[in-house]
Amino acid sequence: MMNIRDYFSINKTKTSNKIKILDLLGFEPDIEIDSSQYQVDIVDESISAEQQTFEELISSTEDLIVEVKKPSIETYLDTAESDSLEAPTDTFNPLKITEQIQRVWSDLESRRQWVLPTFIGLSTVLVIFIAVNSYLDYRNTQTEIIEDAIVVTSNSNELIDLLPTLIEISTNTFYSKYDVSNASANLQQIESSLIEYRANLESRNDLDNKSTVIDNLNNVFLLVNELDLVITYRILISEVLIYGELPVDEDQINIDELTIELSGIIAQSKVNFSNLPEIEEFNNHKNLVEVALVTAEDLHGRYLAALRNNEYDVAKSIVSAINLNKSTEIKAFENALEDFNNKSLNAYNNFEDLP
Repeated sequence: MMNIRDYFSINKTKTSNKIKILDLLGFEPDIEIDSSQYQVDIVDESISAEQQTFEELISSTEDLIVEVKKPSIETYLDTAESDSLEAPTDTFNPLKITEQIQRVWSDLESRRQWVLPTFIGLSTVLVIFIAVNSYLDYRNTQTEIIEDAIVVTSNSNELIDLLPTLIEISTNTFYSKYDVSNASANLQQIESSLIEYRANLESRNDLDNKSTVIDNLNNVFLLVNELDLVITYRILISEVLIYGELPVDEDQINIDELTIELSGIIAQSKVNFSNLPEIEEFNNHKNLVEVALVTAEDLHGRYLAALRNNEYDVAKSIVSAINLNKSTEIKAFENALEDFNNKSLNAYNNFEDLP
């Protein structure tokens, strides 16, 4: 950039030479020139300018060129030095940093004014949304539980109504082993329904007397479990000391086969006796069966010995004792069944329908 000294030096030359000199030196003329004056100078000096050579132009402006170059270099050095001295001041400007901090703080304050309310609003909406969904899920779950409870309760009450019939089958020796097995299957069905009802009951909140319902349900479970034990007891005892016809005549006796048969009866009876469940009403009978097994084993030995010795009258008496031993056990068993029947019916009469 041209300084003031160069500007005044160039202004001393003619207007026409001014532009030419600047063009020759590689400068773009940045001096405002009156266009009208410039046109006049061009017309007046066109002839003389055509006859001038480059050497004449240079010679006429040689001194001026020297003056222009030297001040330009010094000015450039002075300008560079002043710029280098002023640079640190421009680099660190506390006022600008303070303004930036204030601007950042203002931004934070403006954001805080809308961020906090927005966060609180979104949190409130989220909490309300979760609460509403939880309530709707809870209500739908309770509706499904109640609907299931209606079906389960109806089935359970219908099956519980079968208990008197099952009690009769389980405690009456008139019914066969096949009938008792069917009663056992029905009891399993009742127990499964009660288990389903209990699982549904734990999730229900529509009952005010839930504890009473649970107590009633436990009593039903207790009776069903006892009936199942009685059926098991009855099936096992049906194979204890079961005899066919015991021969007492010489023509009908095969001692070896009879010995094997009686040994099998004792063995089977002992196995079944060891598997008999514990039932309060059948404790006396169970003790009697234990004694009857010992007695029967002793009578079997005497019976076989009498047959081997051809003491048929003695063998006949022993057969009567064997049958009496069995009939005594059967009588005790029937008494136990009757006691259990009375107890079970009383318990059933105290049941309430499941709600």
